[in-house]
Amino acid sequence: MILIVGGAYQGKTEYAREHFKGYEIENHYHEIVRTQLTEGKNPLEEAENYLDGREKLVIISDETGYGLVPVDAFERRCREETGRVNCFLAKKAEKVIRVVCGIGTQIK
Repeated sequence: MILIVGGAYQGKTEYAREHFKGYEIENHYHEIVRTQLTEGKNPLEEAENYLDGREKLVIISDETGYGLVPVDAFERRCREETGRVNCFLAKKAEKVIRVVCGIGTQIK
């Protein structure tokens, strides 16, 4: 599994499509975490189950921990859980790539 992270609108999807042809691409994983929280699910458990049996997979997630801390409690929880899930995915990943301005830098 490959994890691609970066800010919103930084070219992560285009980078994945260009560099990982033939891979399944799961985009906007941070939004999946948000949905799981609204459904009362545990995003870490869900991520572990999601990875089971998948090999040629690219997961793309926004980095949500930068910037202002949200005032809304649910928004803070989403941000924190997304960070935890991204850390979990990074540990499991074969490669972690951070994309800024369309340029990918392998950080693992």
